[in-house]
Amino acid sequence: MTATTPSRPRPRVDVRQVLDRDDRRHDGPDARVVALAPVPVLIAALAMRPLLQGISWWVSGVVVVAVLVAVVLAVRSRPRGVRFAALVGALVLGSCAVALLNDSAPLGWLDRDGALGQTLAAIRLNPAPLPQTDAIRLVVTVAIAWVAGASLFLAAIAPTAALAAVPALVILLVPGVITGEAPAAWLVVLTAVAFLALLWTSVRPVQRVLPAAVVGVMGLVVAVGLPALVPLDSGWLSGVTGSVRSPIQPGRPGTLLELGQDLRRPSELEVFRYRSADGRPQYLKLADLDEFGSGDWVPTVTDASTADTADQSRWVVGVNPRLAGRADVTVQITGLSSNYLPLPAGAMSIESKSTNLDLGQWRWSGDTNTVRSTGPATARGATYEAYGASVSANAYLDAVAASGRLAQADGRGFRTPSAEQLRIDTALPDDLPAVIGDTAARVEGGTASDYERARALESWFRSGLFTYSETAPVERGYDGDSMDVVATFLRERSGYCVHFASAMAVMARTLGIPSRVAVGYRAGAAREDGQYTVSNRQLHSWPELYIRGAGWVSFEPTPESDGAAQADSTPTSTPSAVPSETPLPAPGETTAPTASPSAEPSASAGADAAGGTGGGGASTAWGGLVGVLLALVLLVTPGVLRAFRRHRRTAAVAAGRDPAVTAWRELLDDLADHGFAPAAAPPGDAAAAARTARAVLGRLRTTVPPSVLPHLQTVVDAVDRERYAAGGAVDPQTLLTALREARSASDASVSRRRLVRARLLPPSLLPSSAWSHGRPVTSAG
Repeated sequence: MTATTPSRPRPRVDVRQVLDRDDRRHDGPDARVVALAPVPVLIAALAMRPLLQGISWWVSGVVVVAVLVAVVLAVRSRPRGVRFAALVGALVLGSCAVALLNDSAPLGWLDRDGALGQTLAAIRLNPAPLPQTDAIRLVVTVAIAWVAGASLFLAAIAPTAALAAVPALVILLVPGVITGEAPAAWLVVLTAVAFLALLWTSVRPVQRVLPAAVVGVMGLVVAVGLPALVPLDSGWLSGVTGSVRSPIQPGRPGTLLELGQDLRRPSELEVFRYRSADGRPQYLKLADLDEFGSGDWVPTVTDASTADTADQSRWVVGVNPRLAGRADVTVQITGLSSNYLPLPAGAMSIESKSTNLDLGQWRWSGDTNTVRSTGPATARGATYEAYGASVSANAYLDAVAASGRLAQADGRGFRTPSAEQLRIDTALPDDLPAVIGDTAARVEGGTASDYERARALESWFRSGLFTYSETAPVERGYDGDSMDVVATFLRERSGYCVHFASAMAVMARTLGIPSRVAVGYRAGAAREDGQYTVSNRQLHSWPELYIRGAGWVSFEPTPESDGAAQADSTPTSTPSAVPSETPLPAPGETTAPTASPSAEPSASAGADAAGGTGGGGASTAWGGLVGVLLALVLLVTPGVLRAFRRHRRTAAVAAGRDPAVTAWRELLDDLADHGFAPAAAPPGDAAAAARTARAVLGRLRTTVPPSVLPHLQTVVDAVDRERYAAGGAVDPQTLLTALREARSASDASVSRRRLVRARLLPPSLLPSSAWSHGRPVTSAG
């Protein structure tokens, strides 16, 4: 028999302990995951460069996100509750710190009366690219930080790394939706690479990387393809896209056909709004179509490179000022993308009122009094004032023509078109259908003058023989811009503005009257504040005929049944593309001031974030240590921020950048830190209650120590010299000396407890109305 060795009993394995141990081992995210989580967002944020000037907003966003990553790395082995609380706390504190560094109240990024409100106002007044102010930089930086924080949460706390691309997709989509263009290909590639690297380091086992990568790539494809696939001028996006293209583009035929297609759009989209100087509605023209001798309706071809830029005034060509009415308007583009500016018929000068309209890139188009872009098309929010005059067929012109004095005034006191231009404006194709000329001769009936012939044509179209219809030309097959279409329209007698305008223009040429077709917009819906809103439903075309003695005269052959083009007293139900809180001024006026910020500090509700329990005594100890460290950071942060602000201001004073005003701001904050506040102004004393530096000094005389007053006086005198003296030169070294000595005198005048508080918890960082009815101090310095 073989001896058997007694087997040792195997130790029993507690499966629950193994799972718990594995859970604890893998509960904390990999450091590489934490570091990579916000990278796709930071790369995608570069897509906002077309919307913002400069790049410092992105650099500051990177710095804040780096701090967030450092905080999460410090607590990545702690329970999820602790990690979440640390992330939220870092986001809130970081946002407040950025606000303070940008001369804003700590919660200004949430305050509609603070930096957030200033940014929203800047978007309304100066759309992309926005000027980089402190408020805009603050809001954008905070937005990047919070979106990156969402990625950190998804990748390092949730953890669902496959969804961490969603915040990056949001960043990629926003510029595309606003501008109508997809983000740059290299940005998409870099974002995809960063996201796939995040997936590779976060997904276990490796076999799961492929399906996760597929999800990520699909999301990125959506981000790139959505701006190209979604019709950005559809109704639900009309409030943000600003991409409704005009029916006319330089050198492109088929304009009248495009106009008809635009008129038949199912939704009504606002394209611009305007205010006229006299409060009356105006026709605003994009371009004139005067070359249709070959059958194509296009503007006269001119060399834009040699034309005058639109920032130069010019004489109006072909408009008799004695018979014209003023047509001064202020226009704001809200949804139109066009290479032509909407202008009065006889525009003579234009003045840009927004940062996104460079008139140096726009040029006058020959003798047509229209303006064409040599660079970008109109952008949402572009605002300008246009001045001019126009002549329309009316009772007054009828009386002048009947008196026989109209032809005698030709060329007197105004510039007439060249003979070559008038030749172009009377040209007709050789194969013109005979019905057009025969009909024109029958309608004019042997009238004596060109003006009377033109009025006869206009009256005939509006006599009830014709009906307005946007569908009949399409259904019956004569929608277009050829001479055959005009002939068919005269037989069918049903069409829309394109057919009426082109028919009258061609018929006028058969009678020897120079003519052209204007393409633009009729008056839109009148609003209570005096503005007119114009939508794509106000697209219109009308004929302009050259009448000797009057110049180019606008006629309206389209019947009153043209409901789509008629001004409407009721506002459109389509969402406005630009908020209406800031009404347009009349030409020559300045924009009405916005409401002043409230003097009361904004209230904010605090929220307590409780960390989860569990994880053993070691975790509790580490959690407690982290809490102590965070408390210490919170304690020293105000003092560090105040020291940084003081250093920045003194550097500005030394460099001579508004030294007196900057020194005055620093001096006021230093007094506030030491607990000194100005006395209340006597009732009814407007001078004492003023927000000027000298008025504030008067109220400080009874509250600050006498040893500080001479230094206050020095700075206030410098402020007055800087603002009002001819040279405005001040000595920076004198101001720096006054700041140092004022601080030393203030330190010696307060208790040690007050001095410690001034250094660690400076009150000047908090919103206060004690100095000048609200921060930041602007009028007082």
